[in-house]
Amino acid sequence: MKKVLIITYYWPPSGGPGVQRILKFVKYLPQFGWEPVILTVENGNYPSIDTTLLNEIPEGTKVYKTKSFEPFKLYKSLTGKSGEQKIPTFILNKNEKESFAEKLSRWLRANMFVPDAKVGWINYIVKEGLKVVEKEQPDIIFSSSPPHSLQVGAMKLAEKSGLKWVADFRDPWSSAFWQKDMNRMRFAARKDKKFEKDVLSKADSVSTVSKTIADNFNRIVNNKYEVIANGYDDTDFNSAGEKNDKFTISYTGTLGESQKIDNLVDALNGLDEHISSQIEVNFYGTFHPSILNKLAESKIIKVFENVSHNEVVRIMSRSNMLLLVIPDSHNNEGILTGKIFEYMATRNFILGIGPVKGDAAEILENTGTGKMFDYKDDLKEIILNQFEKWKSGWVNSIDEDNLNKYSRKNLTSGLVRVFEDLI
Repeated sequence: MKKVLIITYYWPPSGGPGVQRILKFVKYLPQFGWEPVILTVENGNYPSIDTTLLNEIPEGTKVYKTKSFEPFKLYKSLTGKSGEQKIPTFILNKNEKESFAEKLSRWLRANMFVPDAKVGWINYIVKEGLKVVEKEQPDIIFSSSPPHSLQVGAMKLAEKSGLKWVADFRDPWSSAFWQKDMNRMRFAARKDKKFEKDVLSKADSVSTVSKTIADNFNRIVNNKYEVIANGYDDTDFNSAGEKNDKFTISYTGTLGESQKIDNLVDALNGLDEHISSQIEVNFYGTFHPSILNKLAESKIIKVFENVSHNEVVRIMSRSNMLLLVIPDSHNNEGILTGKIFEYMATRNFILGIGPVKGDAAEILENTGTGKMFDYKDDLKEIILNQFEKWKSGWVNSIDEDNLNKYSRKNLTSGLVRVFEDLI
């Protein structure tokens, strides 16, 4: 087999969507003649933990873990958070009620840690990566971010080792929606953009999850860009169980301040009491305080903490409608979370709130799995429409051929073509 050295920060027991992309590539790469070797961090600061994912690491996978210096201990000390408390991904969002210590820590994070809070991992990637390269003799390097500091480390490792390198982006870099809340000084913003340009210039190929992100990167640096979307794994959905008794609407994951749900809450509050008594609305995950306040305005919405990926699959599959919320921000047309594809795998109707002409909207339309609505659209009619279809036993009409394009196995075959074009 050929070998690929995969550099990733998120690796089990990390939970959340970031780990799924790499974990599924690792699962299917051997079927295409490639052995994955993992270089990751030891005891990373993950927004969530899911120990069940440890069972999904294929037997025999070689995993090398390095040390890293990270500022989260300082952040927790400044803000009075406990050592075991998880830091959510929306920590960079502004909060009207945040303390001076929180404002200071966010400013330090934005200006002293560039490109991100994982900058202290870069030297370890290079130092330990060279040892792994010498021992394992990989044919190529594949690095997946965020955190984008990881790409800087991969760039230096590729230069020193002479190996071809594919940089993979699950999110944008300088144009990411959270950048607007960073409050970066000019020197820090320039440094960040230089890192981005260097990485995009020196990578032998760049893969990303959406065409919009690829187009944005191409405007910065002309390079080889491949769109390899996130996806779903059929085997995760083999034993999900039967539907709930009530018409169930579910959301799973994180919601930051910019993920607006006002029109959803208004629609639910406007339902007839007889209908709302037959509807169950559940939110599972981690939510910004402003979102929690908005959810509390509806009597039928219930909020739960994070659950394991296995439990998320069961929840999604037993629901009747799934909620997708894309941040209301500049350049949000290319945001494609891994969640949308797992939603699609359930064949349930997906109610999206976000850009109606973005990549997510196009995928929902092409697969027949749902529809995207603007942040100010009235959602009451679509909820009632799906409720009546549920009562009548109507089944969504799915374009299975288009849907199958997003299976993890098919997507891995696309990644393998990228590798083999370079070596």
